[in-house]
Amino acid sequence: MSIFDGEPGRRIPSLGFTEQFLSPTLQKAALPVVSLVLIMFFIIQGPLIFPTQWVHWETITIIFAMMVLTSILLSPLAFQTPAWKVFVWFAIAGAGAFILFKILFGGGFRYDTGFPIGDLLPTAVFQIFVITYSEEAFFRGFLTDVGKGRPGVGVLLSAILFSVFHLAAYSGAGLNFMAFAVAFVMGLALGFVYLATREWASIGVVWGIHAGWNLALLFGGSG
Repeated sequence: MSIFDGEPGRRIPSLGFTEQFLSPTLQKAALPVVSLVLIMFFIIQGPLIFPTQWVHWETITIIFAMMVLTSILLSPLAFQTPAWKVFVWFAIAGAGAFILFKILFGGGFRYDTGFPIGDLLPTAVFQIFVITYSEEAFFRGFLTDVGKGRPGVGVLLSAILFSVFHLAAYSGAGLNFMAFAVAFVMGLALGFVYLATREWASIGVVWGIHAGWNLALLFGGSG
């Protein structure tokens, strides 16, 4: 079949599968779609993957889905960079951050994160595509831009809400004020890093740093 562009006699062939797969629109939407699909997977399989912690994390995972959807609908400019480029910057920043934080945590700095822990692969996937992607899409990709002409306002707002969310979400065994404090400092740092890198990496760099931090907390200790 063919589609017409309105000019008499001129026909434009329909896009084939390869062209559709590599289309700019799909490239930009690929990561949030992957994140949402994995969120649905974990909502269904979570009780089996994280049996002792899923009662607490099921609601939080649903909130992650709302974060991604809100970011897509209200901050489309945060998703203008092709997915492959975002993921490349994520991989570079994530590897560097994991090594750096592994050294830091190997020196004895630890705190109770409240993260769900299961087998290595599902835990890592949950961290990368559910927790850190959702949080960076919302708190940096969406909330940081709220300040518009006053970027410091957006960074401060996102850091405050980021820390409040961590106080609520990561306090399964009582209010975790260490998570609150660490999240506030991290929120400020990630906000300014996002402002410096968003033009060419979107949330890729801050997503990688965030994932590297979380994974190092889980798997980077000397013990």
